[in-house]
Amino acid sequence: MASVEYLIKQFISNDKRVLDISNYNLGDEGTAELARSPQLKKSKLRWLRLPNNNISDEGAKEIAKSEYFKNLTELELNNNVISDEGVKAIANSPHMAKLKKLGLYGNLVEDEGAIAIAESPVLLKVTHLYLSSNRVRREGIEALKKAKCRTRLCHLHVDDISDFGYEETEDDED
Repeated sequence: MASVEYLIKQFISNDKRVLDISNYNLGDEGTAELARSPQLKKSKLRWLRLPNNNISDEGAKEIAKSEYFKNLTELELNNNVISDEGVKAIANSPHMAKLKKLGLYGNLVEDEGAIAIAESPVLLKVTHLYLSSNRVRREGIEALKKAKCRTRLCHLHVDDISDFGYEETEDDED
C-alpha cells in the first residue's frame, strides 16, 4: 500500500473539499494515520470516501475522534468491517455534527448500531442514511422509523425485513 500521505496528495480534490481513498486496504492503522495527518489540518474537507478499506471499529473510532473531520457533510464507509461499536463512536462524536450523508452499506452493523444512530444527539442533520447489507433487523429498523431524526431522514436505505423470513406469529402479538 502507498503511504497515507501520498494517497492524500493524490486523491484530495483541488479545492481540498473531497478526499476519495477507495479500495486501498488502509485498515485501522492507515485510517488512524489519515485521521492524524498534518495535511488535513488546514483542509476544508466536506466529503470523505473510504469504501473497501478493511476498516473496523478501531478505524471508525479514529475517524470519530479526529477534529480534522469536523466539517464533513458526507462520510462514506461502505463495504468495510465496522460493527456497532464503531457506529456508536460516530453517532456520539461531536466532530460528526455536520454530517448530512452517512454511508455504512455492507458492514457488520446490527440493531444496536442502528439504535445508536436513531438516538444520536449528534447526527441531527443526517438526511441520507445507507444501512443496507448489514445485520440490522426489526428492532433497529423500528428505532430508525421512530427516531426523533425521522422527519429529516429523506433517504433511509435498509434491507427489507421480509428478506429475512421473519413472520409474526400469534405469540409475537402478545
